[in-house]
Amino acid sequence: MSVTDHVRPTVPGGGEPAFVVDGKPASVPLRDLPAVARKLVAHFADHVAPCSLRPGDSLRGDVTEVTVRCLRIAIHLLDAGELPSDADLAELRSSAAQWARAGFRLEYMLRIYHEGIRLGWELVTDRAGEGDIESVAAASRLWMALLERVTVAATTGFVAELDAIKRERDVAAQELVTALLSGQDAAAVARRSGLELADGYTVLGLALARHPDSRNPHVRQDVVARRTLRRVEVELEAACEGRQLSLLGPEGGTVLLAGARSDDSVAMLRERIESVSGVPVTIALVHATVSEVPAGAQQAHELLDLVRQLGRTAGVYRMQDLALEYQLTRPGPAREYLARVLEPLDDTPELVETLETHIAHDLSRQLTARTLHVHANTVDYRLKRIAQLTGFDPTRPSGLRQLQAAIVARRLEAIVPDRVESLTML
Repeated sequence: MSVTDHVRPTVPGGGEPAFVVDGKPASVPLRDLPAVARKLVAHFADHVAPCSLRPGDSLRGDVTEVTVRCLRIAIHLLDAGELPSDADLAELRSSAAQWARAGFRLEYMLRIYHEGIRLGWELVTDRAGEGDIESVAAASRLWMALLERVTVAATTGFVAELDAIKRERDVAAQELVTALLSGQDAAAVARRSGLELADGYTVLGLALARHPDSRNPHVRQDVVARRTLRRVEVELEAACEGRQLSLLGPEGGTVLLAGARSDDSVAMLRERIESVSGVPVTIALVHATVSEVPAGAQQAHELLDLVRQLGRTAGVYRMQDLALEYQLTRPGPAREYLARVLEPLDDTPELVETLETHIAHDLSRQLTARTLHVHANTVDYRLKRIAQLTGFDPTRPSGLRQLQAAIVARRLEAIVPDRVESLTML
């Protein structure tokens, strides 16, 4: 037995280490901080975040600094047998917050921590022998606890900073969308907030139907509405990658998307929102320059109101889809005349029903007959009677246009007067 076998291992500063491997303090392989840090960071750059840790990047220096800090924590754990306190991990939380602010991905950050701790453990245990089993087992339990504490601390700092960034952006976005919708100096607001102002926007008027759960007497309606709205907001955020500007409430609101979005892309967005919210979603879209946004939003919501008043199905609507109906929302002698066209049918409601059903089924006699549970000849007879009573033949294009307009005008005339006024003044 050599003399060295009787020498008890010590750590810098004196005292016995908590864990020993191969007759030496377990922390020995980690103590050359610069060399170990360079090795670990090189591994991160090659295998974990190659695009983010290129040589010369400032983030590489930050990662090196954090790696050294983690190595010191690991050395203290192995020497003293103590897990780091919350105060010891404060700098890790702060560094994680800085990475979040710099746009570093959470996935990469966690992989760096986990890979670093895994590689550090390999350095510690590479020289372990059969006689070190008990010490390595005890150290491994603390090492796993260290991994948990580092992960929680780093994630907490990162997510907290993301929340703060989101709150800042939400406040700035609310200021910008308010300025755009009110016709204020949106350019000045954008410069102050750091948000980008587009040359033009696709203005969406969004209407959310009531969720079926709101009819449940055992569930609070306001809770259902908030839950539905939250789902819509989350899906909008995901679909638009956080670039949308919106003012939304439980029944819908206004969304501004930068640029001129195609009808198909808006239709896909509507389907996504409808799928996650569980309610029918109706969108009216208008393209507008920055200065036209207030008028565009007003027009979009006029179209939404019109869709509701006419009982149209949920979908995406543009001005060209409702141009005639939109114009008829403006009271005047023409609308009053059109509303009177159908008065000769007042005593025969089955004729009005047949006309509306026939139009709804794209003038198909067979579908109209099946829907009304009558023979096709009966449909023909009723259409002839409509032509005789009104003077407009629904089987001819010229007569059909007049009758369609008359149906819309009559519905609009039936709306409570103050409601009609709100349609024209929104």
